[in-house]
Parts: sequence; C-alpha cells; structure tokens
Amino acid sequence: MNKSIDFSETHVLVIDDEEFMRKMICRLLGMIGVTKISVATDGSDGLSKLMDDPPDLIVLDIMMEPMNGLKFLKSVRIGLSGAARDLPVIVLTGSNEQAVFGTAMALDCNAFVRKAESSDAIRDRMARVLTEPLEIDKTAVYHAVKIPDITINAPPADPPQEDTPPSAEAYQVSIEDVPTGALVARNVTTVDGSMLLAAGSVLSGANLNRLKDLSEIVELSSIWVET
Repeated sequence: MNKSIDFSETHVLVIDDEEFMRKMICRLLGMIGVTKISVATDGSDGLSKLMDDPPDLIVLDIMMEPMNGLKFLKSVRIGLSGAARDLPVIVLTGSNEQAVFGTAMALDCNAFVRKAESSDAIRDRMARVLTEPLEIDKTAVYHAVKIPDITINAPPADPPQEDTPPSAEAYQVSIEDVPTGALVARNVTTVDGSMLLAAGSVLSGANLNRLKDLSEIVELSSIWVET
C-alpha cells in the first residue's frame, strides 16, 4: 500500500445507483485526499458525465439499472464514451455478484474492490491503477464480449462442471505465488461456477492483480498453471 501518493489533483467519477453507496465511496475518497469527485446514478448518466468532464479514474458499480456497469465499461473500451479507451476503472462489487467478474475482466477493468471496504483498500487500488497503466486490447476484442443478462439479486449460477484435467506439467499454486507469464492449466472459476479465466490464458500482471483483488472478495486461494 502506498500512502505517499497525492490524490488531491485526481478527478474521480463515482458511478452507483444507490445514494448511500455513492456517499460512502465519496467519504472514503475524501479520507485519502481526493478533492475533485463527480457522481453519476447509472451507466447512462456516467457516459454523460464523461463527455462533459472526463475524469482521471472511475469507481464503478456493476449491478445498476437501467444501464448496468458492464454495458458502461464496454462503451468505454470500444470508444463510444468520448473518453480515452484506457481510462482506469475500479469495479465496486460484492461476493454475491460472482457471475459478472469474468465479464468485467474480459472488458479489462483495472481492479476490483469490495463494497464497504476501507479507505486503505481504495487508496491501494487507486495507487496501483494510476501508476501501472493497463495495456488495453483492440476495439474488436471488446466488441466480441457478450454482456450477460444480469439482474439485481439474481439467483446463483449452477455449480461448476469438471473441466479437462491439467497436463502432467501443471501444478497448483497460491494466487500470491503465481509467476507472471504462467499459462492457466485449468479453468479459473468462482465457487459458484462463474468463469474468470479459461484454460490456456496467459497470466499477465494485470490478470494476476485482478485475481488477487477477487481473492479478497470470494474464495479463490489457488489456481492450476503451467510455466
């Protein structure tokens, strides 16, 4: 955690459809020195705010109506928002939203942070995404990402199915000890069966950071890899 970074000049846009949550995040941002904060009530309102005054970073809720956070994030990554396609986005989420994690990763959110988290956690994610820019993919890649039909308080997904056993060269390793550049040897899923990363994916630094974020939100302590 880096407490030395000065966020006083950082413009943060908070997008959440719950007034209580917006106020809580704004209060946490104020505690770490953020003084320029804008708010939006859903994805559509967030797109309007981007066009009026693009921020340096976004804190984004996913489960919103009428325009949810995944649709908003896809709009940014395919260049329809009027802001830079690589605009840093920290996804605000809870353990009951596992079905959306994989899509948020596919759309290259920069980080995840748990709802009702401490100001230290917000500071940690902000410091990371502002000092380690994300290399985003071609527009066509994000166009191809399908947005799931998500609803607030949706029932959990079906239990995970057994995937192909890993090769003899694969080994199971703690999330904290996975080497950058390792190959995912078995599908990485949440406990409710939602896909995070498919077997064959290369574990970039960005993917590892996001998996570490998620390990603080849901049960995700180790994965199967090949080097």
